[in-house]
This record gives sequence, structure tokens and C-alpha cells, in this order.
Amino acid sequence: MPLSATTDPRLPAESRGDIVAIERLDAELVRTGISYWRSLKRDQRFPGRASLVSCLSPQMRTNMLLVEVLDGGADYQYREVGEELTKAFDEDFTGRRLSDIIQTAPRFGLGLRMLYEMVRASGDPLGYRGWVGNDMRGAAFVYHENAVLPLGEDDVVDHILIVTALVMREAATA
Repeated sequence: MPLSATTDPRLPAESRGDIVAIERLDAELVRTGISYWRSLKRDQRFPGRASLVSCLSPQMRTNMLLVEVLDGGADYQYREVGEELTKAFDEDFTGRRLSDIIQTAPRFGLGLRMLYEMVRASGDPLGYRGWVGNDMRGAAFVYHENAVLPLGEDDVVDHILIVTALVMREAATA
């Protein structure tokens, strides 16, 4: 039985998530993305955007976001949004700025801003996973696991790569 478009008693009322060490992420696709990131960074803090994004498999590209850091973190712009994420959100936000998302979905957008700022400012990767609650109407997934990976040069993060694994609603209720 498919989940209701409005509320489902099996889901939490509000979405929730946890920041975790990337070593604690379980999804194979996400762990593969972390391995690529580590292999390309070599002795640097993080790899450059061009070196990593060009190596991603087609499956990984459909499950990733590439976010550009604008004006030292004043804003962020979605440069590439994978097809699976476009389906999961029922929207392609390629080209949109995070500030626009904050205007239309403040809680969601401010949460993303916090994650991006942590990675941009520290230069360290982080993991994030959580459940999508009834507050995220329109989301086609119920659980997500993400590696939020810094990219850049000269110890300056200029892009952030997010590799995501999703559990879709229909798979969770099948």
C-alpha cells in the first residue's frame, strides 16, 4: 500500500537527521564515493572538483549534488543535480541558489546551509543521515544517507560534492 501524500503514521511528524563520521555510513554507493574522494585527495586535504567529478560512475552521478561555494560561503549554487535526486524531490534545482530554497523551505534550507558551512569552513568531510517525516510533503523518499565532501584547491573549498543513497517510499512499504 503506498504512503499517503499528506501524513503516514509510520513516519515521524518531522524530518530528523544526524551528523555522523563518514566511516559510520553504510550505503555502498556512498562508501564508494568516499573511497573515490580519498583516493584522489592523496596527500592534500581534499581533491579538486575537476579531478573527482570526472571519475564518478554513471550510477554515482545520478545520486549526487555538486554545489558551488559563492563569495566565501555567502551563498551556494547547485551546479549539478543527479537524476535520482531530481525524482526524489520531484524538482530539478540545478542552477538554483540555496538562498532561494531557504525562502521557500526555511527549515530544510537552513539545515543544508549548516551542513555546507561546516564542510566549507573546516575542509573536512562529514556524513549525514536521517528520516524524512510528514513535514516534507512531496519527497518520494523516507530515508537518506549522505557523504558531504569538500572539493577545492590551495586549502580553499570552492565546491561541495554530496553523494546520496535514498530509500524510496515505495520500496519502504513494499
